[in-house]
Amino acid sequence: MTDNIQKLSIRLLKDGVEPADALREGVDLEDWPKIEGAKIALDTMGGNPPKWSSFLGLSADEKKKVWNNTAFGLVFLQTSGRWFAVSFGMGHVKLDPSKFEQDFGLRVVLNSVDEEQLKSADVRTPDENTLSRRSQTSRGSDQTAFAIDVERDIIRGLAGTPKDKDFATRVAGSDALSMDRRLKVADLPKACADALSVYAKDDYKNHFGWVDQIKHVREADLLEKLDAAAAAKLKAVIGGADPDGLHLAFPIIYDPEKGACIRYKGFRSKLVFPDLDLSGYLGALQEQGVTSFTAEDLRKHAVHEVDDEGKDCGKSWKIGECLVLEAEVDGHTYVLSGGRWYQVAQDYAQELLKFFDELPREELPDALPDENEEKYNRRLKNDVPELLCLDRKLIKPTGWTTTVEACDFLDKDSRIIHVKDKTSSSRLSHLFNQGTVSGRILIVDGAARDLVRGKISEVEAETGQADFADIIPTAESNFQSRDYTIVYAVIGTGDVPKLPFFSLVTLRQAVRDLKALGYKAAFAWIKKPAAVGVKPTKPAGGDQDEGEVIDPEDEAA
Repeated sequence: MTDNIQKLSIRLLKDGVEPADALREGVDLEDWPKIEGAKIALDTMGGNPPKWSSFLGLSADEKKKVWNNTAFGLVFLQTSGRWFAVSFGMGHVKLDPSKFEQDFGLRVVLNSVDEEQLKSADVRTPDENTLSRRSQTSRGSDQTAFAIDVERDIIRGLAGTPKDKDFATRVAGSDALSMDRRLKVADLPKACADALSVYAKDDYKNHFGWVDQIKHVREADLLEKLDAAAAAKLKAVIGGADPDGLHLAFPIIYDPEKGACIRYKGFRSKLVFPDLDLSGYLGALQEQGVTSFTAEDLRKHAVHEVDDEGKDCGKSWKIGECLVLEAEVDGHTYVLSGGRWYQVAQDYAQELLKFFDELPREELPDALPDENEEKYNRRLKNDVPELLCLDRKLIKPTGWTTTVEACDFLDKDSRIIHVKDKTSSSRLSHLFNQGTVSGRILIVDGAARDLVRGKISEVEAETGQADFADIIPTAESNFQSRDYTIVYAVIGTGDVPKLPFFSLVTLRQAVRDLKALGYKAAFAWIKKPAAVGVKPTKPAGGDQDEGEVIDPEDEAA
């Protein structure tokens, strides 16, 4: 008789973990004689009417008709020297995720799937504002169909058709392996052993080797060790060590022009700063005589948006969510960004640093301590006649429904300059993408070039500058991208330019795109003196608890 196809959900217990230790409380295991040494848990969960029954005002008799009961089953079996858990129904919710190998299912899929027959991909793009998405295709496709950015995306789940149909007819995986396979219950140990054999391979490197470049760290023990390393680094910096590679950035897409000041809480500092910066945080700690730092302080210390009186007027974040740093732990490189830890392949990190060191540099005037992008651009517009300011001079390219900014500055050396504050990776990513979008428009859209020339004439009439319009050819003229340099200019404190890891990833891709379009690319570091904290304009009465972080959903309350 032909075996039926069974859908299986398989997890691999960590080495040395016993089945009883991998369960949440309230689940009882029994020996299961159908497979030697196996154990089983069977039960139901729920036993209550759904929440909407109360909304509808159902009577007790009516609620009995919609009573919720969900059955589940868990089978633990040992083969090839390892324990596996096979879950049925909602059984997976009764498992303790920390007791299982992370990415077991994903690795099995990567090693077994036909690279031309992928059906679904769960992708996470790490940044201060991490983007997660699921892409599905109507038929089997290769990885290009899912628009995966191999430079920065992390694969969290993958599904497709395996090459070996005897192994499975369908595979999908993240931490768990989901597979369709012909088998009888007695074949479960063989299915698990086959999955373990595939898991141990490194065939994935032939087509998916880039997945090792960046990995999201989720293991509790390792996270604890990494937080301790971050705290040790901060403690050393507080004590006078070089803060190389350490800085603060907002864990969201932040608008620095909203006008709020910054205050660091959790250690009784009252100082108010114009913007978020490591030097300000260190200054506030020093002012309060703080000389130590622990992993708990990553959660206790907080960044608050405040008014000039030091009163909360917006959002707040734990300092650990704003901290950006790299750490070497147990011979591996890790990056903390947006409150998440990532493991980065060492050769990949070195490639990015080499690229940034070799990127041509341009010079621009320094920024003043209280200047953001808007204030800096406004001052240069009035004080530096060699630069024509096109900041906020928006055009609508042909066929577009939205407007774009051609650049922040233009000069007669054919430099097209884009400026941003170093407030977060998200804003810097926007800066780098803005340069490629603008560069492409100038090449392909002659009508848009005429619009830019019109904006140039408007600024010249306002400032008295002259002869800038001819830098951008008319729609009828030929635009030679090789004659132009796209300059990415970043406002930041410190003499040595340093960018967050994920900003470097985006910058390298942007430079590659610009060079493919024929442009030259360069980087400018606009030095800005560190801001000095000041006392609030008047005492902030009724101050919020020093250790409290505002829940954004409660801000209106």
